Formats: sequence, structure tokens, C-alpha cells
Amino acid sequence: MPAAQAPLPRSLEPLPDESLPGFLLRLTHRLDLTPHQLARRVTLIPPDDPHARVSAANLLMMQPARLHAFAEVTRMTTADADALTLRSYADRYPALAQALVRPGSIPRPRRLSQPWLLMNHSRYCPACLAGDGTPIQSAHGGPWKRQWRLAVTFACLDHWTFLRSECPRCRLPALSGRSGSPLTLLPAANAPRLHPAQCRNWLDGSGKRGEVCGHRLDGAEPAAAALTPELADLQTVLLDLLDSDEPAELASQRFADLQVAISLIQAGWPVAAELAPAATRAILEAHLAPQQQDGHGPGPAAESAGSPPETVWSAPPGDSIATAGLLFAAYHLLAQDSSGPRSALPQLLRNLPTRDDLRWGRTWHMLAHQASPSLRRRIDQVYRHRLSADWIRQGAPTLRASRANTTQKVFAPTNTLTDLGIAPEHIPQCLPGSWLLAATLKDAERDLTSYRLRRVLPVHLVQAISDMNFLEAAAFLGIPTSWTTQNRLRIKPLDPRRDLKNGDLPATLRLLAQHVLGQEKVDYRARRMQFSRWSIDDRTWDELCRQRPPGRGRKPNEHTRECASAFVWSYITGSEFALAPVFQPPMRPHDRTLSLDMPHLTKLRRWESKEPPVPASWLCTALEEHARQVIATISHAS
Repeated sequence: MPAAQAPLPRSLEPLPDESLPGFLLRLTHRLDLTPHQLARRVTLIPPDDPHARVSAANLLMMQPARLHAFAEVTRMTTADADALTLRSYADRYPALAQALVRPGSIPRPRRLSQPWLLMNHSRYCPACLAGDGTPIQSAHGGPWKRQWRLAVTFACLDHWTFLRSECPRCRLPALSGRSGSPLTLLPAANAPRLHPAQCRNWLDGSGKRGEVCGHRLDGAEPAAAALTPELADLQTVLLDLLDSDEPAELASQRFADLQVAISLIQAGWPVAAELAPAATRAILEAHLAPQQQDGHGPGPAAESAGSPPETVWSAPPGDSIATAGLLFAAYHLLAQDSSGPRSALPQLLRNLPTRDDLRWGRTWHMLAHQASPSLRRRIDQVYRHRLSADWIRQGAPTLRASRANTTQKVFAPTNTLTDLGIAPEHIPQCLPGSWLLAATLKDAERDLTSYRLRRVLPVHLVQAISDMNFLEAAAFLGIPTSWTTQNRLRIKPLDPRRDLKNGDLPATLRLLAQHVLGQEKVDYRARRMQFSRWSIDDRTWDELCRQRPPGRGRKPNEHTRECASAFVWSYITGSEFALAPVFQPPMRPHDRTLSLDMPHLTKLRRWESKEPPVPASWLCTALEEHARQVIATISHAS
């Protein structure tokens, strides 16, 4: 916990949408301190460590104890202090959600670089930095804004201009510090008497022998292009997604859709170039020219076992104008009817490299787990209608072609049950035992293979009601790629003669699908996304433990709490116990590996089957009731 500090004799009121680095720079200017001295006073670094750096993770969020101490020292409320960070965007902006983990109910930053989150520099508007003419802003400058750290922010609508991406003098991104060093919140933290609007980059990149650039960024240098009304309208739409009444999950999906579309456009450039506004096209061409000159254009990638590529299509350009052009093109690509004659999506997908190209980055993971179901279906549909069947069968549209998908041709028939009107989202990751009985597998609950059937039948059912192959269906259900592509397969297609009593997989799937039609429609995929970082919080766990009858077995411990979280999560999401967030990084302890014979999973299966003697039967009952309450809350909210 940070050491207590006395409140500062003078402080400042945060400006609207001001970021934590911007507030600290203005306050150092007012108090005539260096950023390092101020960071020590406001408890962002230990007072007894002269070499400590202010971690850039504080821009994401401040831990509760630090947040409270910071607010006390700077004479503001904790809500105002928290508003200086990006935490409030976490549920709406996918890159920020990936940068934060939530063990229980308390999030914390993780050591992960997200290209759509500008942690190591900031875009800026010179007119905003110059201030609005009030005495306080005339003296100490205007705000470095939080939204400038989100790559989807490319323009200032107050001053009708593109944001600048680098200092005009040193040609480095603003507030980027020294090259190759750990990310810090405040570059040149020991440089004295710098105005908040001065560039803090080291001219030689080392920060040891060189000098700080010091160029005033609040000058009147014109932007490289004029902001057009169509791009200003797009910026309005994107900013509204960050702070509107639209459900957070839908806003997050829309941002994820844009990121996937931008990956497609960059990988297939110049196929969709006509979708970009004319004002941005020249800058976009300059940004994408290197990959064309190096032979990195669209089409199948050359086989190479070299180091990771410099070009990553899932990352945005550093330049705000190029980013604006790609966002505009992506926005209009998504707005087109993919089945229409003028749609650019079919032609774009025909010219893409295969999905196992390393330059895709996290594109296909985002499409499978964060993008909207409608975009997934559109891309899958176009792939199958526009690409050769042989290429699809060899796994090019899958996450990674492997022995499971190239030499093993045991696939369930696809597109055979689409007439029933069931969506893939309505299939749970792990089938309930009652669903197996509905498929006439009468001995399934006692059969040694029942757990395998509960795992694999959902994959085949998704195949049957869609046009996905086995690996794609498994990825859609949230099954890790390693479970389907490792040498000893844990999830692999069924052999009807060996695995099914009747030996007829299509008939089994039809009976199963008809059973699904009679159930309440549940979007299991949406639930997995919503609860992807969920576990039982401290308050709920204490309430559950108070229901323990006196003298009934051991008092629940941390092992029991992990199992309880996995049990409720599985009940809510229809998923495998082993994939519960508490058993996965980063919430899983680093010194523990997960195996199928792990005691946690053995206990969970006994809880689920109610196999006597059931340990802590009172807890099973309480957990099922809690799960039903959570589900009722979800249903009411939707």
C-alpha cells in the first residue's frame, strides 16, 4: 500500500477528459517540480526509490489503495481521480478490455501490448494544448486528453482538425520517451521547467547524454490534410460508442468488427482502396507501400520460418490521417450488403493470404471471440461461396491448418440442418446430460465416453447447422486451438461406429437439433464473452459460506472457492469446467498447470453428477441457486 502523504498545498481541478499524464504535467508546471518529484509526492512511485519509474499501467487504472491516496494528496475525489484513467472505457473498447484482467471483482493491468491502445505515446491537438484562454489554461496549458490514447480517435471535433501524430521538430510520437525503454507514464521525468505543451522526447533517443526536444506542440503548424465532414461524422459515431446508452457489449462488438475489417483491408490492399476517402488515400498509399514493394501484397504468403514479420495487419497506422482513412473504409465495408453486386467483401476475401500467415496478428482470434456474430457469418458465407472447396477443406480459413484438419477427413456433414432455423450461438460448449438422452443415447450418462460425447457433439452440431468445418466450429464454441491441433487430440471428430450406439451421426444430430428447438433460446457465445473474466467476488463468497450448516464438513477454502466459481460459470455459460476463467491465465496461479485429472475437475464432475457421496452438498445447492439468480439478472437486463 502506498505510504501516506500530506495533501499538496496547491493542486488543480482536472479539465474535461484530461488524462493522468496531462494532469501531472500541468501540476508539475504549477508547483515548479519535475514529474519525478511530483510522482513521489502523489504516491505513484515509492518515496525511497530514486530510480523508480512511473508505470504506464497507471494510465489504464489505479489500484484502489493508490487511487485513494492519490486523490487525498491532490485534493480531489476518487471519482475525479479515476476519471483521469482509461478504466471507464474497458467494457466498450476491446483493446482496453484485453489490457485489464478481473480476478473476482477487482481489475488490474496486465503486461500486454495492445496496438489499438496508445500506451507509449499520444496523439494531440495543438489548439487544445494551447488552452481555451482562461487564466489557468493560459498559465499551464490545456488538456492532454484521455481519448487521444485510443487509436480510433483521429480528429479533434472542437477545432475541426486531424490530431497530430508526432512532434514537428524531432519527428517522434509525442510523449514517447526513449526508444527501447520500458513504458513510462511521464517521459523525461527528471527534466525541469518544461511547459506541459513542450515535446519531452530525447533527441538522441537515449535520455543520458542528449537534450530534450522541447518544441512547443501548441503551435499553429497546419495538419497534412483538412478534416472533411464525412470523416468528422465518422469520428462522432466512434466517440458516441464510447459514451452512449447503447449496451456496452454491442459497442465492444462494433469496435471489434472495425478492427477485423481493417485487418482485411490492409492485408488485401489495394483491393478495397476505393472505399477510403480521397483526402486520405495518398497518405494511406504511403503507409501501405512498403508491404507492396517487399512482395507482401495480397495472395498466398510465401512459406517462411523466419522471425515475426514487421507488418502486422491487425495494428493501426501510427498516423492519424491514415487511421482515419482505414476506419472510414472499414465502416463502409461493414455497412455494405455482402450479397449485393457492389459489395467489396467477396473480392477482398478472394485476394487474402491464408489465415496461418503471421501478419494477421490476433485478427482471427478477435473475429471468433469478440466480433459480432453477424460479421462472422458474413465472412464465413463469402469464404464458402467465393473460394474453392479444396482450399476450404485444406484449412485455409481456419485458425491454423494442422494434422487434425488436413489428413483426418472425418468431418460431420455441413449445411445439413440449416432448415431448422437454429443459430450456432444457441449451442452450448458442453452438452447437458439430458440433451444426450434426447438424442436417444440412453446409456450416455453411464457410458465411459459420455464426457467425450458432451464435448464433441456440440462441435458437430454447429457444423450441421452452419457451413463451418470442424476446427472452425470448435473455435466458434470457444474451444482452445491447442485442444484440436496438438498431437494427442483431446477434441477430435467422432467415429460413429465406435462412439455412437446407433452408428448414425446425421440422425443423432437431427434428434439433438430437434431437442434444441424445444429449449429456451440462449446465446451461449454472448454469455461466454460477458463472463470471460468472471469469478465469485468476496462479498458473494462470504454470503455463500454463511449458508454452511453447523458441523457439516470442513470450512470452505480457496480450493473450494475456485471450484465454486468454475461450477457457477459453467452453469451460466454451458461451458467446460476446465475452461473457467479461474483455471485459465491470467487468473490461474503461475505455478499450476491444468490437466484432466486435476483434483479440481474431479470434484466438479462429482458436484455436477451428484454422485454420492457428494462433498459439500449444501454448497452445490447454494451455487445452483446463485447461478439461477445471475441468469435471471441477465435475462431481465436483456
